[in-house]
Amino acid sequence: MVEKKTYWLTHIVLWILIPIILFPVVWVVSTSIRRDEAAFSTKIFSSRVSLQNYKDLIAPEKNMPALVQEMQNLIMLTPPYDNWDRKRVEKEIERDISALKSYIEETNNRYNEVEKNYKDLNNYLSLKTDNIKTSLYELIESLKEYLEKNLPKEGKEGDLSLKLSKLKKLKEKIEELNSKIYQNRVKYNRFLEKLSLIQREILEIDKKINALNNEVANLNSKFSNFSLVSYKENSYIEEAQSALISKLSQYSDFSLVTQNIKNLYQKLKYLSPKDIEYTYLQTSLLKISKELNNLIDQFDKKVVELSAYDKKIALLNQENEFLEMQKELLQGQEENIEEEVKPLTKIDKLKEFISSLDSKLNKIQMFGNLDDLVNEVSNWESEFREFVTSYIIDYGRDSLSSKIESTAEGLKWFNDYKTLKERFVSFSSYLSKNLEKASDLTSRIENKWRDVFEKNLQGNRLYLSELDDLYNLIKTDFVNFVSANMNIVSKKAGDLMDIIPFKEAKKWLDRIDNGVFRIDQIWKQKTKHYFLKWVRNSILVSGIAAIITTLICSLAAYPFSRMRFWGRRYGILTLLLIQMFPSAVYMIAIYTLLNILGRFIPFLGLDTLSGLTFVYLGNIAYNMYLIKGYYDTIPDSLEESAMIDGATRFQTFYKIVLPLARPILTVVVILTFMNIFNEFIFARIILQDAQKYTYAIGLWTFSSGPYQTEWGLFTAAALLGMLPMTILFLSLQRYIVSGLTKGAVKG
Repeated sequence: MVEKKTYWLTHIVLWILIPIILFPVVWVVSTSIRRDEAAFSTKIFSSRVSLQNYKDLIAPEKNMPALVQEMQNLIMLTPPYDNWDRKRVEKEIERDISALKSYIEETNNRYNEVEKNYKDLNNYLSLKTDNIKTSLYELIESLKEYLEKNLPKEGKEGDLSLKLSKLKKLKEKIEELNSKIYQNRVKYNRFLEKLSLIQREILEIDKKINALNNEVANLNSKFSNFSLVSYKENSYIEEAQSALISKLSQYSDFSLVTQNIKNLYQKLKYLSPKDIEYTYLQTSLLKISKELNNLIDQFDKKVVELSAYDKKIALLNQENEFLEMQKELLQGQEENIEEEVKPLTKIDKLKEFISSLDSKLNKIQMFGNLDDLVNEVSNWESEFREFVTSYIIDYGRDSLSSKIESTAEGLKWFNDYKTLKERFVSFSSYLSKNLEKASDLTSRIENKWRDVFEKNLQGNRLYLSELDDLYNLIKTDFVNFVSANMNIVSKKAGDLMDIIPFKEAKKWLDRIDNGVFRIDQIWKQKTKHYFLKWVRNSILVSGIAAIITTLICSLAAYPFSRMRFWGRRYGILTLLLIQMFPSAVYMIAIYTLLNILGRFIPFLGLDTLSGLTFVYLGNIAYNMYLIKGYYDTIPDSLEESAMIDGATRFQTFYKIVLPLARPILTVVVILTFMNIFNEFIFARIILQDAQKYTYAIGLWTFSSGPYQTEWGLFTAAALLGMLPMTILFLSLQRYIVSGLTKGAVKG
């Protein structure tokens, strides 16, 4: 009996891994068909879907901006239209004018349909006003009942009043401390200003003392060569010297001044009183001494003031530090009491909110029409959300806040509907004006283009001003006024489809969304791309490189597998080792090589697809090693039997070995094609012309530059780019199996 085992752990792991693995694919597919370009939305699937991205890639529509630009180029005969014959140009211009008229007419028809659906929606909702009021009343009533039922239990009223009283006293104390700290800071700043002033005055005194010191030094040098006589005592001179030296000695900074004064007094003592120089020196020295005495007295006074202010500043700092510590303690007590009070104030806050719900319930019955009801209720959502935000900050998230949030979500459609109505009115007004101007300009273009075209045929370079006016109308007036309002109408219509409580209204919203989206596509300026050319370039380059690589590798691998020659063992390994280096190492060398080759062989130069194909042929070593390994598994006896029957070595190769090696050759073709199709680095370095880009570079342009926000185009291009590789694999997979049975039968 066979026992069946259930691998629960394996199944659980698989169920977890499958969504994770498939999520990127689902995201790419859903984003490629989204109309709202919301690539990073929390909603993976959108109700607003469209295949417009695929249409823009495969068969881009020549809408109004493109037609206007093309017509201007046709009339001015700019390249490539300068090579067209006259009849062809005229026919193309007439076709473009007809298309312009058709687009204007389609826009008008689409707008009429949108307006009709908008009116039908308003009429339907107006008829449902009583139902809306009833459902709204029930929604608010259920919230009120839920809050009343789950209202926290009230604490003792005495506890709350006592704590609130303590909290009030603490706040008053903290306010007093803040006031005291502020006053101290004002004093501190005032003391700092005074301190700075005293320091500047001290510096001025110091400069004056240094100036007098320079005079003393000059006198010392002047009387250094005079002959000295015996020492004569002079009590007056002695007293002046002693007093001055005593004052200067208090400050070490004035040691040089002190020494110079001592030297000068010493010289004065030994000079003869009869000398003329004695009188001059005595007078100068006494004058300098007097000035120095005054300056030192001022210096002493300023130093005392400086010391006093230093002490005051230090005391203020200590006092402020103590006050800050007191403030922190009081704030800690305040926070503790607030935490204790929160549960008690929570009840009061909820009661106040419930009271506001009562007033809202009374208002609901007073509204007689839909517009008044919507205008009032559209503000309730923001009120509810503001209350929830404040509630969560104070008390944290709980079931009550979640219930209020869900109710606010139920009111969201009122706000969206109000925005839809306001924007639709603006959209209608501006679109009507734009259509009128566009129709008038188109008529004038139709009447005047032949005259301008005739002049351009005669060699002039004139442009049709009406075409420029029409283009400016599309690029400025439509974008700034019509498109801005229209996009919001479209978005709100899409949002309302998901949240409006009436299923019947969704069909009108869907039609409004589709209508304005089509109008936007008609008038929208789209960036030109060459997606189909990019895919074609990649298919050509990848296909040619894959075929050449497979052909060369199949021939080159055969001698290494079947023949014996010097270097056979290490030759292929050497080639393989060279290929192991990262491509970034030699990309500059390859760029230089193609630059040189392009001078002599232009089709192998830079910015050419053939040059890029030539670069991709460098992947031969790895594929040759792969095919050689497969050749080794094919028995030699098959070839030997054929050679006995008269077959040549080459005949055995292509009639026996190649059919048997078809699986590996198919694998090499597929892998080479896929690697080259998705290769980016060398293609980005070599190719500069946008029309010669490969698919990989083209895909990169959809995620940067002018396409950096168009995720719909990017994902659609990614999915379309998978098709060539998928088709190649599906078309060649049968050769992987059938090749195993080919060539194994003798004869």
